[in-house]
Amino acid sequence: MRDRLLDAALERFSRDGWGGTSIRDLARDVGVREGSVYKHFASKQAIFDALVDRADARMAEVAASLGVSVDSPDAALPAYLGIDEDRLVAVAEGFFDAVLHDPELAALRRLFIVSQYRDPELGRRLRHYWIEQPIAFQAEIFAGLIRVGEFRSGLDPQATALAFFGPILTLLQLAESGDDAEERARALLRAHVRHFGATHRPQMPDAAGSAVSDQVAQTLDEATEP
Repeated sequence: MRDRLLDAALERFSRDGWGGTSIRDLARDVGVREGSVYKHFASKQAIFDALVDRADARMAEVAASLGVSVDSPDAALPAYLGIDEDRLVAVAEGFFDAVLHDPELAALRRLFIVSQYRDPELGRRLRHYWIEQPIAFQAEIFAGLIRVGEFRSGLDPQATALAFFGPILTLLQLAESGDDAEERARALLRAHVRHFGATHRPQMPDAAGSAVSDQVAQTLDEATEP
C-alpha cells in the first residue's frame, strides 16, 4: 500500500502539481479511504519526504554498484583518491544512465522538470534535491581532493563542483531531445570528464598531458560526428 501511494503521488504531482494534489486525490487513485492514507503518511509533506527517501535509497544502490558511496562526502572521498580517468568516466556514465533510465530516479527528475516553473514550492524542493545538494556534496569531495594534492591548489571547491556538475545537467537535457541525442550526450559526457580532469588536476608531464589532450579531442570528434 505504501509504495502504491508513493507511485500515485509521483504521478499526481507530475500532472497536477504540489498545490493541485490532495490526500483525497491520492486515496481515490489507489482506491482506499482517505483515512487509510493517513495510516501511512501524516501529511503531503511526509509523502514528498518519503519519495525523496526512496530515491536516495535507489541512488545509494546505484553508487554501490559503481564502487562508490553517496552516504556522505567523507564516505565518498576514498573511492576518488587516485582514481584513474577511465574509471571516473565509467562512474559518471553509470550515474548518468541511472538518472535517465532508472524508473524511480527518472520519474523524480521529470517531476522536477515539469514543476520548476508551474509549481514554485515543489520546484524549490526538487531544485534543492537535484542541483543544490549535489553541488554542495561534490564541493566537499573536491575540497578533500584539493587538500591532498590530487587537484590543483588554489581551486575553489564550490566553483570546481559547479564546473563539473553544470555541464552534466545540460547533457541530461540534451540526452532527452530525441533521435540519437542520448548517444551524442554520452560522448560529450566522456569528453567533459576527461577535459575536466586535464584542466583541474596538477600539471602532468608533457607526454602524459599530450596523451590526455589527444583522447579528449578524439572523444569530442566522436560526439560531433553527423
